[in-house]
Amino acid sequence: MSQAVATKKTQLRPFGWRDKVGYLFGDFGNDFVFIFASSFLMVFYTNVAGLNPAHVGLIFLGARLLDAFTDVGWGRFLDVHKPSAAGRFRVWVARMALPLAAMSILLYVPMIGDWAYAAKLTYAAVSYLLWGSVFYTMVNISYGSMASVMSADPGDRSSLSVFRTTGAALAGLFVGVVPPLFIYATVDGVSQVVPSALLVTAAVFAVLSLGCYALFYLLTTERVVAPRTAAPVPFRTVLKALGQNRALLALLVANLLMMVGQFLTQTMSPYLWLNWFNNGQLSSLGALAMIVPMFAIAPFASRLGRRFGKKEIAVVAASVAAVLQVVIWLLRIENPWVYLALALVSTLGLVLFMMLVWAFITDVIDDVDVRTKSREDGTIYSINTWARKLGLAIVGGASGLALALVGFQAGEPTQAPETNYGIYTVTTLGPGILFGLFAVVMHFWYPLDRTRVASNVAVLHTRAAEHSDDTASD
Repeated sequence: MSQAVATKKTQLRPFGWRDKVGYLFGDFGNDFVFIFASSFLMVFYTNVAGLNPAHVGLIFLGARLLDAFTDVGWGRFLDVHKPSAAGRFRVWVARMALPLAAMSILLYVPMIGDWAYAAKLTYAAVSYLLWGSVFYTMVNISYGSMASVMSADPGDRSSLSVFRTTGAALAGLFVGVVPPLFIYATVDGVSQVVPSALLVTAAVFAVLSLGCYALFYLLTTERVVAPRTAAPVPFRTVLKALGQNRALLALLVANLLMMVGQFLTQTMSPYLWLNWFNNGQLSSLGALAMIVPMFAIAPFASRLGRRFGKKEIAVVAASVAAVLQVVIWLLRIENPWVYLALALVSTLGLVLFMMLVWAFITDVIDDVDVRTKSREDGTIYSINTWARKLGLAIVGGASGLALALVGFQAGEPTQAPETNYGIYTVTTLGPGILFGLFAVVMHFWYPLDRTRVASNVAVLHTRAAEHSDDTASD
């Protein structure tokens, strides 16, 4: 069969706004717990639990190495298992939402700070593995893979990428702005973390995520199914073919660089505001500098991608962001308002890439289909997800190692001046270098420019038409 998708014969409502809004709520739910952990879990481990940041970095790195098996294994399971009457993907979001919410609360139990060091380190490792490598993997990969079966139209899928990123931006707005107002307090002139407030906030966001997952399940519909064959393609054969696809390899590396740069800023920002600017509550405004541009650009993202090309936009945006981050580092800014203004400008360019990143995945899936005549939506999505999560692990490891190298003292409310400047350097210069490398990879290695994407879409449309003619003649 030349086209590896077949439309369900049962009557389904057409793809529309209901699906887009439902898909938005799915990532809204994901990022209530994911962005919260990305922003505050390291702070909890170092400032509440009293763990060595280097040890925390090893936990993050070990979990992401394990994800090489859990992410890809779960993606492969989704591609080959027999779906239920409720669908292939959405049903697993519903099944695993409650365990994920429960673990998202248990990560932040403040009492572990009083335990013996080995006990609290073990608790942190086990709870983090269950949260990220098991339950979040099952929910997130099922959710992300579903984009390819909600509609066969590339335009619809691009709109889903924008709505997904908008959902993440909404969650980021809540998570970035609200918690710092409650979880930080100034004691004797020093900004500190309030452990009980951190736990309560985590519980509230976990409950909100359950509501979002319920709306996702109720509003979305799976419309496209892959035809089942007597003997699925062996996994080793699939991986070999994927390993030879230039577009996939380049996107994995680029995504890794972008994730490390983006989340290095996000992970280090609480320390920057607490120590360099001595005001943890200002991190709410720092979050706004990351989120507000998303809402400003969201209405135009899809059209800009079609007009100029997603690859072309990504290269220019990352180059501008890289230059600005280096400038911020060189200026050694001590005024928080000047820092926020420059950070806002730096973020504007990256927002376009973040809005369209999931459409990049669809382009790669189409490219693999053109070359191999086989669609591996879940497998490709899970491999890319693992690369992104590996980026987070590198962030965790690099952040922990960097904090240790600059002399950060876990559990201490104040740090030495040279330590504070070290935090400033890691938060600004580090992402600048990574964004520059991202631009190089996308420009010289990633092959799917606007012309190539259009060519692939045309090939797949031709195959679909040929398959329809063959089916009609049968």
